[in-house]
Amino acid sequence: MDSIWVIALAYPAIIALLFYFAFLRPGPPPQKKQRNELPRWRGGDAVLPQAGFIARIKEVRVPEDRGQTELVLDLGGFEVRAVASAIVQRIAPESVTETETTPTETTDKQASIQARGHS
Repeated sequence: MDSIWVIALAYPAIIALLFYFAFLRPGPPPQKKQRNELPRWRGGDAVLPQAGFIARIKEVRVPEDRGQTELVLDLGGFEVRAVASAIVQRIAPESVTETETTPTETTDKQASIQARGHS
């Protein structure tokens, strides 16, 4: 009869442990990764905020007291302020420069592709 009570008490503890490892434990690694990358962010870096648009960091403001690091982002004509935790990822400069081509560069690329026989 005593073993039934042990099983009855162990069951909720096992469920709580599974809940912890399934839902609560996976959260910290992305936050830790962002904290490690934050000191490497500089003005001119392209970033992807949670809003989904691509912006360039214009300025990084680190508070003297314990507070959130603030970024000034350039959105191609106007500036916005965002907290560092709102940044999903830093985008590699070479991937951004490929997408930011001028119309003449795009036409030249298309012409060279068509000259090679690709359509």
